Amino acid sequence: MSHFYKNYMEVFFLIFALIGIALALSAPSAFVSYLIALISGLFAGRLLYERRDNIQFPFVIIMIGFLIGYAIGVYYGSRKIVVFMFVLGAVLSYKIYEKEILKDTRF
Repeated sequence: MSHFYKNYMEVFFLIFALIGIALALSAPSAFVSYLIALISGLFAGRLLYERRDNIQFPFVIIMIGFLIGYAIGVYYGSRKIVVFMFVLGAVLSYKIYEKEILKDTRF
């Protein structure tokens, strides 16, 4: 078990990269690919906001793993636009929660 604890970041990086590839390959058009990237970015921004006081490197690496996997698997559309949409979603989500336009009921 201690071996997993030492390498959990790499394991989850690969798992999320594979999930990203599978999700990208299931998108039937470029529009859907971009929409999934935007929504995934929104979730990533929400997670970053939630852990803003204690952002840990493994979480960022795991998110990047998903993004890399998704970008690799995109069949329809541009990989550059996919990355842009993901980053745009993450920034928008973070700012929306930061300005308290959306609020988390847990805090």
